[in-house]
Amino acid sequence: TWEQALEFVALRFGQIRACHGDDALAVFGSGALTNEKAYALGKFARVVLRTPHIDYNGRFCMASAATALNKALGLDRGLPFPVSDIANADCVLTWGSNWADTMPPLVRWFNEQRAKGGAQIVVDPRATATAGLADVHLQLIPGSDLALANGMLFVAIEEKLVDESEIAAKTIGFEVVRATVSQYWPARVERLTGIGERRLRRVVRMLASAQKAMLLSGRGPEQQVKGVDTVLAFINLMLALGKFGKPSSGYGCLTGQGNGQGGREHGQKADQLPGYRLISDPQHRSAVAREWGVAPESLPGPGASAVEMLARLGPKRPSGEGGIRGLMVMGSNLAVATPAAADVRAGLARLD
Repeated sequence: TWEQALEFVALRFGQIRACHGDDALAVFGSGALTNEKAYALGKFARVVLRTPHIDYNGRFCMASAATALNKALGLDRGLPFPVSDIANADCVLTWGSNWADTMPPLVRWFNEQRAKGGAQIVVDPRATATAGLADVHLQLIPGSDLALANGMLFVAIEEKLVDESEIAAKTIGFEVVRATVSQYWPARVERLTGIGERRLRRVVRMLASAQKAMLLSGRGPEQQVKGVDTVLAFINLMLALGKFGKPSSGYGCLTGQGNGQGGREHGQKADQLPGYRLISDPQHRSAVAREWGVAPESLPGPGASAVEMLARLGPKRPSGEGGIRGLMVMGSNLAVATPAAADVRAGLARLD
């Protein structure tokens, strides 16, 4: 019965904590949870279990984009504008996302954008349903996304399409970027990506000439060895074109799951409290502790992020790994949908 299950879990978690300490417990959440569930799960981990170890499968999802946004802008906001802004954009470039199949609620906004005369560009090695709806589909060689993004900025600079006043007012270090992309002239980009010069220039002109233009990326360009650099190149391009800080314009990261962004905004990451507050920041800890009615010093510090947490499952081993004896998983299928799934399954079997 439900009562028996609840009592069993509570009893076993209590025994593990009594024998091995708070950090012998861990919680693994999901980008499929609602904001409310993600918030409650993070609070449960830190206030009830008192464990530092809570993370979620968004670590395998938007991490490259989040890192790039923090590096470039000092803030990770994922999609920094409401999805309804899509409908009012003059040009939308979707890079590595097949929203027509995987994000049905977004389709209405893209349909409205098209009905208003807006242009749609898709960059994707696959001939997806989304690509089939686009005015231009750049079917690049897999893994060449960074070269293409740098090539687009090369063209924008060469054709004097960049907004020099916006660059001067809102950016630093542009000369370093200019020097980097100078190595990505169209002929070289075509060799690296398979995208010809004529189509490359057409897409850059479409983005630059649109009063309201946005670039939306998905997992395709992000989940690569150079994923962070690639998203930085997207941000550089849209900053240089002067598209930031305007309605229906700029750069945004589409979630890979139903609520990947809400999952980290509301406290499922090992190093963050709700509202993107850092758990290591005394002021941030105090603000959240006040809301929760607990002492700031009672909150745990940063825990192991997803990959590191899963490597620690089970008793301490001679290698020094291990130490997590009990795991609560909510909304994730760890035995299937994680890197090195066989190792994860072995770790799950080691749990008390």
